[in-house]
Order: sequence, then structure tokens, then C-alpha cells
Amino acid sequence: MAMKQLIKRAVNGFLNPVGYGLYRIRRMDSLRLRPKERAVEQVPRHQAPPAPDGFDPKTFFETVDWYQTWEIFDGIFTPGIVSIAENYARLGLPADLSGKRVLDIGANNGCMSFECERRGAAEVIGLEPYGDETHGFERIREVVASTKTRFVIGSVYELDPEVLGYFDVVIFSGVLYHLRYPLLAIDNIRQVATADVFVETHVSDNELIPPVLDLPLWKFYRLNELSHDYSNWFGPNITAVIDAFESAGFHTSLSAVAGSRATFQCVVKAGAPEFLSIASHERDGYEVLMRRLLGPRKTDSTA
Repeated sequence: MAMKQLIKRAVNGFLNPVGYGLYRIRRMDSLRLRPKERAVEQVPRHQAPPAPDGFDPKTFFETVDWYQTWEIFDGIFTPGIVSIAENYARLGLPADLSGKRVLDIGANNGCMSFECERRGAAEVIGLEPYGDETHGFERIREVVASTKTRFVIGSVYELDPEVLGYFDVVIFSGVLYHLRYPLLAIDNIRQVATADVFVETHVSDNELIPPVLDLPLWKFYRLNELSHDYSNWFGPNITAVIDAFESAGFHTSLSAVAGSRATFQCVVKAGAPEFLSIASHERDGYEVLMRRLLGPRKTDSTA
């Protein structure tokens, strides 16, 4: 069948709500792990501790720009708009993080970071490119008497195992579509991750039609086309997210989709990232990055 006819048939299927609906169901099913293969746990609610004597929620919550909603104490929630409990469940993060080093990229108020400590993490680093009193991170750390979570000002573009070390668990939630250089960010995560990476991001599948839906595409937002927000740069589709992480050296699977948001679970593959195993010459172009990933080349005088 000629390509023009194939495209016409696909477009007609898209215009037919029933046909398009069946297509999307089949596609989501093919991308998702089968239930018996999933590593997603049912995350139980961990009991928040009682508030300390004299704690005044009104005074504590004022002057902070709250984005995250989290049960900081029993029955008391930070007044944000994104539920940490729901996000934790969607990501499929383990209920028990005992002994794990966790990196929370884009920590914001830090509620996800402190939830990881509550679930037993040995050490948690909340990473943000900027921070001040209006973020509330240090305020929370003090009031919950945290001893294992700390805030670090830095960027995913600067991740270096020689500075922050390596992490058993990396949380990469609500960040990817804000990045002008997403592949560099993913490669940097590969440098510091030793096992699991949990990803949540905006995806553009709802904006695409079947002839291109299965292609790995990154929709570029030059200005504020996405949500009238100038900080949004790219809208990858689900296939693009999976392929990007696979290329960087991860086994990657789709966990869940809710509207224009999707979550993924990634596990570090042994050996060099895929993009270094092909004739792309990236190692020569990104020598600093590549040396951190693999060490000096055998032909180097330092080898």
C-alpha cells in the first residue's frame, strides 16, 4: 500500500473517535509493563508524627511559596497544589527506602525529600538551582528535626559524582520539560545513578495524531506556548522519553499516564551508555562528560 494511502487511513482513524480511542488503548498497553512484570508497589501511607508543642500552622506556613502539599504533622498539610502522596504513588517509589541514598532533582519545597527520609532513606539531597527562605526547605528541616536530608543549590547540568557521590534512587519529577538541554541532563543523571531513576513529566502525546504518535518527538516551545509559562521548553512524547533514557544507558518503562502527564521507571544498565557504543563521535565532542562516565580513553597518556 502506498505511503499516501497509509497516512490517509491513519488520519481517518484519528478523526474517528472510536477508532482513535482503540488505537490509543492498544498503544498504551504495548508501552506499559504487564501487571505481573511491574515493579510498582502499592505505597502505604506513612503516619505523620504529631505536631510539636506550640506549633502554629498559620505562622509556620506564611511567607513561603508553597507548591507541594504534604502531611508535615498528623492532620496538618502544607498548603500547596501538588500532592506528594499522590506523586509518590504515581512514581511507584518504594514504601521502604531503608539504607538508600536519594537524590531529589527539583526538590522545590523539599516535601518529597523529607518524605523519603520518613520512609527510611539513609541520606537525601534535595537539589534546586536556587533557594531562599520563601522555598521553605530549611524551615521544614528544622521543625521536623531532620538529620538525613539537606538542601543543595545546584543544577542537573552540574551533576558530578566527585561532588555529590552516587545515588541508589534518583527522583526526576516535574523537571524534564523545563530544560533547554534535556539530553545533557539525562546523561548527567546516568553519571550519578547506580540503580533506580523515577521520572515524572509533561508529555505531548495528546497533541499528536497516529501517523507520528509512535515516533520519538520533542515538541519545542519557543516562548510560552505550554501553559503560558516561559520556563517550559520541550514537550516530549512517551516514545521520546523512553528512547532518550534508553540511549543514555537505562532500562526504561512507562508506569502510568494521566492526561498530559506520564511517569516512568528507569534502571541503570551495566556497561557504557548506548550512545557511546555507536559511531556518533560524542565521546570526542563531550570529552569532559565522557571521562566522568567511563574514565580516560586507553589511548590517553594518562591511561
